[in-house]
Amino acid sequence: MGFYYGSGQPPQDEEKGGGLREVLAITLVVFRVLALPLGILLGGMFYLFLVFWLFTIHVLLGFAGIGLMVAVVLGRGIWELKHPPEIR
Repeated sequence: MGFYYGSGQPPQDEEKGGGLREVLAITLVVFRVLALPLGILLGGMFYLFLVFWLFTIHVLLGFAGIGLMVAVVLGRGIWELKHPPEIR
């Protein structure tokens, strides 16, 4: 039966698996790729909870929190209009 299924022993000439440095390098690359999206997601959730908390204190504070986000988005849009990307 060993002819069909193999002997169960690993081949002797196969390369050894990656070491600690390779694992750490891959982990670091994955964290660098995911850092910005996760930061935006967690920051947005924190801001949403902050606005809810501001509404529990006073209605005007809640609307001020929403107005602040609208002002930030409008400011970013105006900045993008004044500084268009260069097309080469």
